[in-house]
Amino acid sequence: KLASAGADVGINDIERDDEAERTMAAVARLDRKFSWHQADIGDSTQREQMFDEFLDVHGRIDILVNNAVGSRPSPHFLEIDEEYWDHLTRHALKGYVFCSQRAAKEMARQGDGGKIVSISSVHSYRAWPHDAVYGIVKAGLNRMALSLAVDLADYNINVNCVAPGYIDSRVLTLEEENTRGDHVPYAIPSIPSRRGGVPADIANAVLFLSSPMGSYVNGQTITVDGGFLSGGTPTED
Repeated sequence: KLASAGADVGINDIERDDEAERTMAAVARLDRKFSWHQADIGDSTQREQMFDEFLDVHGRIDILVNNAVGSRPSPHFLEIDEEYWDHLTRHALKGYVFCSQRAAKEMARQGDGGKIVSISSVHSYRAWPHDAVYGIVKAGLNRMALSLAVDLADYNINVNCVAPGYIDSRVLTLEEENTRGDHVPYAIPSIPSRRGGVPADIANAVLFLSSPMGSYVNGQTITVDGGFLSGGTPTED
């Protein structure tokens, strides 16, 4: 979405899989400059190398989108161990904090501001079974946006979050794309928009916050959930 709006982009993932290849191909079709990076953002050496390589290619950074998550099944609270806690906080909180710090340092050095957007979740506002660590991490991102907006005010850097609701982020084939958004039929009665979300819904919010249209939005968490939080929490059948 950012590339389609005219941005040159850097793409980072912990592995170069089919989804990463499809993303790069989509950007290439838009004739935008892009760079590929393969870094664990929870590791300081890999994280700093990622930024160094990005800056070598692009020369500057104006927008950072934090969108990493540690993908493991969520245990019941009584079964959470330190290894699971460390894994999720390392990738989805610590990594966001220090990516934001490095990007902000570069933006401050450049002297003409910037935008930082982190992907949070409706889990930061409401509890589901087995989501204690995930919810804590996502709530931490909302709070991070508040503090960074204040600390970076003198540098014209806006810091916000987007909190998705039920978004169909499944990896689908081209033949299956027509089912996108149909992944949570049990939740639809609890969503006033009466549909599940799709990745474009989140990308549009990120684009808004990254563009001049969002210049007076700062320190906020924008919920993109079709109105879900205004209703009740559905139970999966």
